[in-house]
Amino acid sequence: MRKFIILSLLLIGFSAQAQLRDLRQVDPAKTLDTVTNTATNTLTSIKMTPSNATSTTVWVAVTKISGTVGGTITLMGSLDGTNFKAMNTSDTQTALATVTATDATNTYHWRVAGCPFQYYRVSWTGTGTMAASFSAKILAR
Repeated sequence: MRKFIILSLLLIGFSAQAQLRDLRQVDPAKTLDTVTNTATNTLTSIKMTPSNATSTTVWVAVTKISGTVGGTITLMGSLDGTNFKAMNTSDTQTALATVTATDATNTYHWRVAGCPFQYYRVSWTGTGTMAASFSAKILAR
């Protein structure tokens, strides 16, 4: 009986652990992408499987390379990993605020209740004459 209780506590502890993942390009080895001028590039998570996540945080790091960094960074979600849509708030179903990239090296984040999607994507469309790299991480806990 004692072994059963200890094993049960260990399983509960493992199932409640947070998941921290890098978002990636189509090539799973690439966790960094570069946006040049008005191009749109994306980074996508692997399948998220948190058992009891109460919140999900997506963090984006932008590194200025040249020009005047700008554009719109959008958080997207998908149930199947193929069809992505800009995320909405759960209360009002209005679009989550997008982030406007500033002309500097910077970080941005979103915090979402629970873990409503199995896949997440950060999409960045640049503006003007610029080049900047970006990476993203997701934490479900």
